[in-house]
Amino acid sequence: MCNSLRNRCRVATSVVLAVILCLIGSARAADKPEFLDSFDPAKGFKPAQRDLTEIFLQLAGSLEAYGSPEPYVRHVLAEHARVEELYRQKFGKTPTSYRPAYMTDAYIERFVANWNLLSPKLGLDAYAKDVGHTMRDAIKGTRGNGTMLVDIFNQHQAKVFDAMAGKKVPGADFESLRADLVARLELDKTTVNEERYKIARRDAVSYAIIIHGTTMKLFDRIDRGLKPDAAKSVKEVLTSVFSDVGELTQSELQAGLMEWALQRHPTASK
Repeated sequence: MCNSLRNRCRVATSVVLAVILCLIGSARAADKPEFLDSFDPAKGFKPAQRDLTEIFLQLAGSLEAYGSPEPYVRHVLAEHARVEELYRQKFGKTPTSYRPAYMTDAYIERFVANWNLLSPKLGLDAYAKDVGHTMRDAIKGTRGNGTMLVDIFNQHQAKVFDAMAGKKVPGADFESLRADLVARLELDKTTVNEERYKIARRDAVSYAIIIHGTTMKLFDRIDRGLKPDAAKSVKEVLTSVFSDVGELTQSELQAGLMEWALQRHPTASK
């Protein structure tokens, strides 16, 4: 009887300890920034990826970590240089670059200088972190298993792959992706009733509307704080930044696909 009681006590104690350890582990996990699942500053950016969803998640994580698009921009340009050098080493000639032609080094330095100049005045650090956090939620959804955005990204990256393979594919450019996102996330409407949708679409639309609202609040502050011409100029600069970062997500996908092609077809040439 005594041995049986002691055994039951040991079991009970073990269960309690296990529960305590689980609670401690959960508390530590809760303290960990959520963006680390998509981007860990200590590990740096991943090499150019072939999955547009993962590219946008990494972008979102880096925005939330740094409060600036500059690290991501410089990462993508470095990846283009790295992959193009791999091509030159393999084939002895320079490949067609998927780096946007207008994004010269001088253009990028102006991009960075404009952001750094405006950031402390407009609170762009907090804005970028907020957008990064909400962007991740828009992609993963409230249940963490993906929203309609994953389908949109998968459909677009399939078009990009086909276009790079030499097929005539309409809508394989970033502007087409942007237009598709605006339409399917209903950002072109003044009122939206997202509650009528299933969760995968509702989450994407809801979070996209939040990002749009956050941006409109920023623009409203700019309008109230500056003279009309100056406000217009600042908003044009920021709109250009948003567009440039979007273009770079597509170009990262293209760089990733190019590296994959080099590895898969080591003797092929353009």
